[in-house]
Amino acid sequence: MRIAISGHSGCGNTTATTNVGKALQLKIVNYTFRDLARDLSVNFEELHKEASSNLIYDYLTDLTLIRNAVSNENIVIGTRLAAWLMDAELRIWLHAPLEARASRINRRETEKESSYEQVLYKTLKRDEQNRKRYLRLYGLDIEDHSDFDITINTEKLTADQVSSLIVAAAKWAKKSQLERKNLHLARIQEIIAENLQIPLEAVQNPKYPVNIVEIFQNLKKVK
Repeated sequence: MRIAISGHSGCGNTTATTNVGKALQLKIVNYTFRDLARDLSVNFEELHKEASSNLIYDYLTDLTLIRNAVSNENIVIGTRLAAWLMDAELRIWLHAPLEARASRINRRETEKESSYEQVLYKTLKRDEQNRKRYLRLYGLDIEDHSDFDITINTEKLTADQVSSLIVAAAKWAKKSQLERKNLHLARIQEIIAENLQIPLEAVQNPKYPVNIVEIFQNLKKVK
């Protein structure tokens, strides 16, 4: 079974993905810029800064996520775009009010010495930037959740309660044999292939040999 869990920062996506994966014995994938920096052997802070103006890092990250989803029949992927990057039997969107999310992020990042007001502002700006970014990347409106099977407001729920809801939904979906085609995926795959200058098969077929370090280096040479 393939499950996609998406949502804004502070909604509990990572925890839910981990808990659901363990409960259902699924492969857990939450591939981020930090993982990409590790795989490319580059400094994360530098990559993150450059990614603000260079979309190549998004395409490399999403390439990895898509290939993971295609190559594993039993997987849960937790990223903002997970539901748009895979054919999933169950698509979950986690949400919570901005203030609640900022409060969680503030508690999580106490070592950064930011006030709640600063975190609230940064969270709002991040939401706005991400929406613009995904529109620019793929023409996707991340605030349109019509393709999701379930949306969960996590504000007043514990992490265990959120995970239990998703696990119950997954069991129901599997029993009901739900299967809905992702109408965005083919177009997204084409966009990634074009921008990374690789064959479309490299995006669609996990058996096609791909080396993201080589792709990255080739793109740097062209630039």
